[in-house]
Amino acid sequence: MNIGTNIYTLRKEKKITQAQLAEKLGVSEQAISKWENNQCAPDVSIFPVIADYFGVSIDRLFGYHMNSYAEDVKAIMKAADDSMDTYKEIEIISEGLRKYPNSPDLKSYLAFSLSMVNRISKDENEKKEAVKKAIQLCTEVIDTCGDNKQVDSALNMLTRIYNETGNYEKAKESILKISADAYSSRIVGMVSMLGFKKSYADQEQFAEDSLWKLYWTMSHVFEHMTHSYTINKDYDKAIAFFDAHEKLLSVFDRGCSDFYATYKVYACEKKAQVYMMMGDKEKCLDELKRFFAIAEQVRVVAKSSDFNIAVRNPMYFSNISEEIGEEYMSSIYPEKALGKYDAFFGDDQAYIQFKKTVTE
Repeated sequence: MNIGTNIYTLRKEKKITQAQLAEKLGVSEQAISKWENNQCAPDVSIFPVIADYFGVSIDRLFGYHMNSYAEDVKAIMKAADDSMDTYKEIEIISEGLRKYPNSPDLKSYLAFSLSMVNRISKDENEKKEAVKKAIQLCTEVIDTCGDNKQVDSALNMLTRIYNETGNYEKAKESILKISADAYSSRIVGMVSMLGFKKSYADQEQFAEDSLWKLYWTMSHVFEHMTHSYTINKDYDKAIAFFDAHEKLLSVFDRGCSDFYATYKVYACEKKAQVYMMMGDKEKCLDELKRFFAIAEQVRVVAKSSDFNIAVRNPMYFSNISEEIGEEYMSSIYPEKALGKYDAFFGDDQAYIQFKKTVTE
């Protein structure tokens, strides 16, 4: 890398324009543009000014020792971890920031340690100063860092600090700034904030809405993956994803013991087919037995209205729109599916007895 490229990278990390950098360094915007496009280099006399502004060494400005920088930061954070003491952590990370004043990792780490002071200190002034400094560090990362992951981490830390100090509007502002890449953090942050705020009705509403969206997303991902693994004859993975999907459904069985039972029927038959492809008669028959047992359970419920999510799952989805229903089969005839297994099982007596039981 050359100095022009490094200046461009550092400027982007700091989230400033060429015009803003030019003003800080006392040069023209055209000069900055020429540096970054490698048309010319800064005068040697301005190197210390540029390095000081970005909080880096001149070596790093030239791209030297980049790996050393990253390793040094990791070593500083490890030393802080190993200290097992909040105040020692603050001391170690503060010293590290004097050496690497623009490190978002060190700023976020120090903000976390300072937030712990707010939890453990008995001195109100110390707690206020710790919170103030932690907020300042997080804000610096958010305002100057071009790495979304680092910014999201700082926003999460701000959310925690504001929640613990009762500033819920600020907490919400921080949550809503979290990027789409960290959408799960936004959900957890909102649930947490509403709990701190003791807005329990709103918390329940938001939690149920979010759980439904997450369930629906995971369910579809599992379904697509089981299909793909089966097509590609990667049967062990297909079975693993079928099992995971069923466990996901069973998470919501409380208050509704046959939640999405029609999918469970489908999953059992598909698993039976996979085991048939694998040549495993014992496991194939086990799935067929489950297939019939669940199908019979579904057939007991005769009305589509009984498959309403809000009614059937009051524990998890009482706030979900009553228009949302589960898959519903008015008639299920699993015995018609057995023909495709006859050749596979042949004269297997366990299968013959099972078929006789369910078809009589």
